[in-house]
Amino acid sequence: MTYLSHVISKLYRPSSARQVFALSRADAERLPLLPTAAVISITTPERGPAALPDFQHMLRLSFEDVDHQSSDLSARAKAKLSRSFTTQHAKQILQFVTELPAEIRTVVVHCEGGFSRSCAVASALHNLYGYTVEQQRLTQANPSVIAVILDTAQPKTRKGKGK
Repeated sequence: MTYLSHVISKLYRPSSARQVFALSRADAERLPLLPTAAVISITTPERGPAALPDFQHMLRLSFEDVDHQSSDLSARAKAKLSRSFTTQHAKQILQFVTELPAEIRTVVVHCEGGFSRSCAVASALHNLYGYTVEQQRLTQANPSVIAVILDTAQPKTRKGKGK
């Protein structure tokens, strides 16, 4: 069973707790349209929007995959800093998830590869709201994205609160 097949089976059988999955763009573009799922679509600024089903609850963001809080950035990464994750992106994510209706049981977050930015958002949602995650899938999460989301949410939000 592929990871996408596994996620789709979970979409059709959501748990009682809200769950979050991180996917690649290619996998997200193959998702079925379900009324119990919401999507956070993350693309790079030089690429167009992902070709996703018309989910009723969808947030589209565009930013570079840069660990901007790292002290050891390559020249290539430094060139992308002006298009990296910001507090404004974090606020949009936090507002989006806190305003989701109760019937939304799953949030799917995708980025281009499904390893860094999407995993960072999934990890932050787990830390802030207790969303169920597959922790082993989040090992390459972008630490700067996680930190900015958590810093933006604190001290207003604590784990266990929210929907």
